[in-house]
Order: sequence, then structure tokens, then C-alpha cells
Amino acid sequence: MTIQFVNTDPGLLAVFLRFLEVCGVDRTVPTYRVSIHESADAEAAVRWWVGRLGLPAERFRRTVLKRHNPTTVRRNTGDTYHGCLVITVPRSRELYWRIEGMIAELFRIADEAQGKDADP
Repeated sequence: MTIQFVNTDPGLLAVFLRFLEVCGVDRTVPTYRVSIHESADAEAAVRWWVGRLGLPAERFRRTVLKRHNPTTVRRNTGDTYHGCLVITVPRSRELYWRIEGMIAELFRIADEAQGKDADP
């Protein structure tokens, strides 16, 4: 089983990386990939993510280039656009079970707070 987390928000990605750390997953275990529009600077985006999140550059896979559609009005352009970062955690069955258990507990707590019976 493989877990993938994809986002453009460096803060949210940092939280996920910290979660992995707490679960015992070192930053050298996942692979990383940038998904970015072909009109952007893909190499600069990889360097930006490496520096921003302190990721090992050698763990990055080939960048995925999204084809440019001229009819689409894109707002994610310019120097502040770094694409999406894809974090892939291989052999993550136990991590998946942990996430599943945590989510189930969060729903149980939310239901309890709303006065709902968790088991119908």
C-alpha cells in the first residue's frame, strides 16, 4: 500500500511531514515529485520545495508537466507559483491503519460532542 499526499500549501505539507516524523517515517523514506504547468520553471520549483521544507533533493522524482490550456484563466502564475508537491510514502500499510484509526476517533469525538450516538 502507498500513501500519497498532494498539495500546494507549504504549511499543510509541513504539517504532513511532521506527522510522518511523529509516526517514525524519516524524510529520506518518501519520494517527492513536483507537478507543475509546463510554462513555469520546473527546476526552480524543485529547488524551492527542497529549500522550503528541508527535503532531500536526491529523493525527488521526475517532474510532471501539466499541459498549458490557453482557454483556462490561471491565477497560479509568476514567481510565487511552485506547483503541487506530491509526497509518496511506500510500504505504508501500517501508517494507513494509523491514519484510519485517528480519523475514526476524530469522528467519534465530533459525534459525541454533538450528542450523537457513535454506533447506530
